[in-house]
Amino acid sequence: MLFTMLGLMIGAGPAQAAAPSPVGKTTTIVAPLSLPGKGGPTTNATVTGNCGSIHLELELVSPGIDMRITFGYKSILGPVRSHNLQGVYVNAPTFTAGLFGDVGFPNLAEFETSDLVTIGNPVAATATLTVQVLTPAGRCFGVVGDGLLG
Repeated sequence: MLFTMLGLMIGAGPAQAAAPSPVGKTTTIVAPLSLPGKGGPTTNATVTGNCGSIHLELELVSPGIDMRITFGYKSILGPVRSHNLQGVYVNAPTFTAGLFGDVGFPNLAEFETSDLVTIGNPVAATATLTVQVLTPAGRCFGVVGDGLLG
């Protein structure tokens, strides 16, 4: 189920053996952050929802050792009163998995943080991030997925 969800989030095609990622490889994806039931992005190319956007970046720092996960959001509805960012990463070849995230009361419109995680070698890692924030206009939600796949 988790692998299926991660595959859908990053738009994976048919199952294939992924080549290990080189050191320094970085991928970044941005997704909408939206108020539920109030409309959202207007086209598939739009990455800002009616609350703003969220982002997730994966970077292989060293072979077989560390991956940096950078994540956050940008609110267009003013300062965020509280946030709950929950993520999971999986390295498919080694079945290494773990959690990352942040909970806080930043009172800022923009927030970013990062975690350094040990993932093992070879590296074909994917991650998803679920974001919930409380803005002056209400609760906003978003989900984003990214991958370091060969």
